Amino acid sequence: MNDVKMPSQREAAILSILINGEKYGREIRNEYEERTGRQLPLGALYVTLGRMESGGLVASRMGESVHERGGNRRKYFKMTGLGERALALFEDHVVRALGGRIAWCS
Repeated sequence: MNDVKMPSQREAAILSILINGEKYGREIRNEYEERTGRQLPLGALYVTLGRMESGGLVASRMGESVHERGGNRRKYFKMTGLGERALALFEDHVVRALGGRIAWCS
């Protein structure tokens, strides 16, 4: 895992949310807040996701235009292989440092 940088706690939480497949911003934000009990403004989420995408931890795609949403498209995010390795590194660190797992990593 030499090529993997330790993700921040917020990044690790987002990666754990994406472990089961792609999600769009509001889904990620809602699940983050539910899991952590902490608020995450959408602006802060998208800044974090942009940084994660630049670092290769996540990839994004634009969804189809939806008439019910006024023609707006959702941006979907998914974890990459590098993101999986970064999350594993974070979880290993938590196990070694704290002797257990963080609930939202499960």
